[in-house]
Amino acid sequence: MQFRRIEDEDFCEIDKILAKTEYNGSEYSPLYLKGWKFFNFESMQIAYENEAIYLRFLPHAEYFDEENGVDGYVYLPPLATIDKIKAAYDDLAEFCLSQGEKMYVMSTPEEYVRLLDSDKYNFVINHDYDEYLYDPRDLIYLEGKKYHSKRNHIKRFVETYSTSADGKGYVFRSYQPSDYDKVMQLISGWQSTKSFDEEYSDAEADEYKLVKMALSRVGTCPRCFADVIEYDGKIIAFSMGEITASGVGITHIEKGDIAYNGVYPAICQMFAKKHFENCRIVNRQEDMGLEGLRRSKRSLYPVGWAQKYAVIAK
Repeated sequence: MQFRRIEDEDFCEIDKILAKTEYNGSEYSPLYLKGWKFFNFESMQIAYENEAIYLRFLPHAEYFDEENGVDGYVYLPPLATIDKIKAAYDDLAEFCLSQGEKMYVMSTPEEYVRLLDSDKYNFVINHDYDEYLYDPRDLIYLEGKKYHSKRNHIKRFVETYSTSADGKGYVFRSYQPSDYDKVMQLISGWQSTKSFDEEYSDAEADEYKLVKMALSRVGTCPRCFADVIEYDGKIIAFSMGEITASGVGITHIEKGDIAYNGVYPAICQMFAKKHFENCRIVNRQEDMGLEGLRRSKRSLYPVGWAQKYAVIAK
């Protein structure tokens, strides 16, 4: 394998293979890779071999963990059609052995793990990083008794904020460049009302960076889109997402001002209806082990999870 620095043009080739898969994770999103500090995007490299794509990176120094094997290159799951996955992992294992390095592949989905030889590999899972998957119809229509409270929250939101001091009421609409300062104020205000442990504080700093980078791509990247709810001249909710080449709708960021009752179920339902109706599945990311976030994501009744195994060559 010949690894080289990844270029923006490589994401077109990544999409071509991704379109031939049913990969449900968010790992191949440019926003995901460029926005989170862990991936240390400046160090990311790519290789093409036997109809598979390989990505590797040196994690940011803050994330090195020798005890768990994160002390050198970390590989993303080889990107290939399902019939070539086993061979791709075996090829990668041989390459790492030839280079005298340890093979550590993050975020391997369970359906790949089932194809691999347990005599060759160890498998480690951390459920805090499983990504929540939803039927888009559930998020859009909220049908059935289990969504009764969500429907009521949205109904109250619509009734309460249909008018305002200027007589216009709330507006759900596409993000515009002129909204930038108000969106960042919403993100900053949301963070200021929370208390985080040190690990999650780093994630919030990354998220702030991700929003700034992503907003610069809205309108120029067809896969990336964002919407806001505006009320009385103020941005009270913001959501940003994309649709992957494998037909997955991803909600990368969703923030709301909880002073406005029902704002979260409202932005979730409106965003899904606008963008995800034709998606195969919707990925609303992980809960990172945070109990409040876990309750919120489970209250939307996921149909499954994109589980994330670390695959380590023995």
